[in-house]
This record gives sequence, structure tokens and C-alpha cells, in this order.
Amino acid sequence: MLTLQELRAVGRAAVNLPHTLRLRGCQSISYVARRNARYPVLLVHGYAASDSVWTPLRRALGVAGFGHIVSVSYNSLAADPVAVTAELTDQGLRAAAAAGAPRVHLVGHSLGGLIIRCALASSAPLSSRTASAVTIASPHRGAWLARLAPGRFAPLMHRGGCPARPETDVPAPTRWLAYYADRDRVVPPASARLDDPRYAAVNLPIPGCGHLTVCRDARLIGSLVRELIRTETLDDPAAPVGAARELMAA
Repeated sequence: MLTLQELRAVGRAAVNLPHTLRLRGCQSISYVARRNARYPVLLVHGYAASDSVWTPLRRALGVAGFGHIVSVSYNSLAADPVAVTAELTDQGLRAAAAAGAPRVHLVGHSLGGLIIRCALASSAPLSSRTASAVTIASPHRGAWLARLAPGRFAPLMHRGGCPARPETDVPAPTRWLAYYADRDRVVPPASARLDDPRYAAVNLPIPGCGHLTVCRDARLIGSLVRELIRTETLDDPAAPVGAARELMAA
């Protein structure tokens, strides 16, 4: 039986679905504050979702000093996966240039995490400028429900890989984080974990959450913000060694 939080999440998804279906191709919305103290963050939502899933996280990122945030939106039932991957690549490079930042963070929920994997596997310029790649409840080992899903993204979700080309080389500079929810009925925890040794990913569980509630969970949001800041600290050669060790032990 669904919990009250899950019922609310289903309701929000149903309300946003008409807007998602009306969307043609891709569009990106930038949220830019005057103070850009940190790397830009790009957010990629999941299947049949919208950028509204990121509202709580965007607020937390803004409070933490992330002043350049880009939400990549697309119609997952009608869009071309190659076009969406290209949009993410283009927006990532544009955000880094606009913010004057050496690197960017990429965060994807569900299908969005697979799109991030595809973008980094196919674009050396983006992969070299990606500090963190974060997936949240993404079907890295596939999801059986994708067999029933319409649209060109279904094969990607079903097999948990890139449709255009195999991932033969995963660039070393990127720090990978994979969050998974233990109550997820859509993407089981075993699939949401990124255990492929090429990624050297840190797998982080969020207990008591389902597929639609995990992105709004305060524990995930707090952890994600801390981990992005930690990545930048480890990424900065001028940072004091002691500070980096403190963060790693926190």
C-alpha cells in the first residue's frame, strides 16, 4: 500500500503530466543568482516528469551558494534520446563558460541519470569538465516496467545503457554518486546502485523512500548538497589538505 507521501507524489506527477506531454523537443531553464560562488549544477528529470521535481533541491542549492542552476526539460514520450543528450552536453558547456567555472555538476533522477551517463560517454569536452555526476534512483541495470513504456527512451531504461554506443571508457576526473531508495517499486535498489568498477561510484541509500518521493526527501537533499561541496573542495588544488580530510571524515 502507498504511503501518504507516495500518494502526494503521484498526485504531483499527475498534475504536471499534461505540461510534460505538451513539451516539444528540449528546453532548458536557467536559474542564475548574482552570487555564483560554486560550480554550475545541471538537473535532468526522469521519465514522464518535469523540472518541478527539483524545486526543494534548487532552494537548498541556492542557500548553499550554488547560484547557477540549469534544469533540462524534455518530453520523454516523444523526444529523441540523442537530441536530449546533445542538449545536456551543450547546456553543460555553456553553463561552465557563462559562470566562468572550471567544471560543472550533473544531477539526474531515474531516466535522467542514464541520460547523464550517455552524455559523458559520448562527449569528451563535457566529461573533462564534469566534477560530479549524481544519479538518483536510476535503472543502471534496467527496469522491467520499461517494457510497457511508450517512446524512444524505453529501450534505454529497459537495458540500463546508452542506445547509440557502448560505454567503453569512463573518464577518470568525474566523481560518481548513486543514490537509491529501499522502498522503490519502479527501480529496485540493486538496479539503482552503480556497481560497475569503471565508475568507482559511491552508492548511498535513502531508507524509507519510494521512486517518486526520494528527490524531495530532506536527507537526500542535505547529503547531495554536502557531497557537491565536498567534490569542489577535493577538486581545488589550493584547498588546505586538512579541510579535505575533515570533509571526507564527516
